[in-house]
Amino acid sequence: MASSVFKEALATPVIPPPPATDSSAISTASASQPTGKLIALPEDDGDALILVLYILHFRTQALPAYISTDALIRVGVLATKYRCAHAISRATTQWFDRIFTEMSSAPNNPSETLKMIQASFLLDEAMYFARFTGRYVRHSPPNGAKSALPTSEQVPEGVRRIKSALLQRQAEMFAALRLDLDLLTDPCSIALAKESHHYIDCPPDTEPEAADLSDGEPEKPTVCAVDSQAAPLYLGALRDAGLWPPTAWGATRTAEQLIEGFDRFREPEYDDCDKCEFCLPLVEVFDQKLMLVKKLHKERLWGLCLDCFNAGGVNRGECRFAHVKAAVVKA
Repeated sequence: MASSVFKEALATPVIPPPPATDSSAISTASASQPTGKLIALPEDDGDALILVLYILHFRTQALPAYISTDALIRVGVLATKYRCAHAISRATTQWFDRIFTEMSSAPNNPSETLKMIQASFLLDEAMYFARFTGRYVRHSPPNGAKSALPTSEQVPEGVRRIKSALLQRQAEMFAALRLDLDLLTDPCSIALAKESHHYIDCPPDTEPEAADLSDGEPEKPTVCAVDSQAAPLYLGALRDAGLWPPTAWGATRTAEQLIEGFDRFREPEYDDCDKCEFCLPLVEVFDQKLMLVKKLHKERLWGLCLDCFNAGGVNRGECRFAHVKAAVVKA
């Protein structure tokens, strides 16, 4: 039930052992009683194989509480070979959980993260595949996966495909961060645009009628400067936080550093009590956009979904790791 490979190997008839010469053995052994079958596995990793067999035989008390990332990969290789990843998943989850917890509180180590991505792929751990790929995308500098991912021919085909998928995902996430920044700078751009230029208590593209004063000289209309003064203040605050313009991000800033920058950003204090009815609600709009950006950062899938990755795009069914999926266009 656990492994179709083992089932097929054990399905062949059992060859009875040769007759024993010892009279005591003959008296105790029955010729009609079947004996166990010996399967030779000389090429398998012995330490990983014993862990797999402990799990398949429900000997969980013999399992260690922690194994290294390299050992977990070796277990994953055997689980893939013998098609028993689902059968042992309940026991391997505790190892993934402990390693992920330790890595979350430790400095970023891209090579160790990549090992865990490989292990979670081999063991079909959808939750930890999304978590570790998300950790790699967030904590690695742009294009950092080019030289870090394995390129050996011995690496399984699915693992080799993760290289291009991570690079693409990383590019998508930096593009998403630029769109997040556009959400914040949009109201500032609108406030500085020519279309928003207006006089006090007058709609844009109109001029107030000059009022005659007692001395006969007309009063000059006053341009409303509430929006035009607030927009540079907010843009300057974004610049001081290192978020705007995007060229200030540089080639070494990681997505995690940018996310933390958005999270720590505090709006500048600006008193817009003098605004007229035709001014833009820049303070309120910026506050709403900032809350939206922070919410998107918490809900966004930064890594890869294993079900979508295996489907070669977007999984049409329900994914094991919940995330927002783009609509599938039907031909």
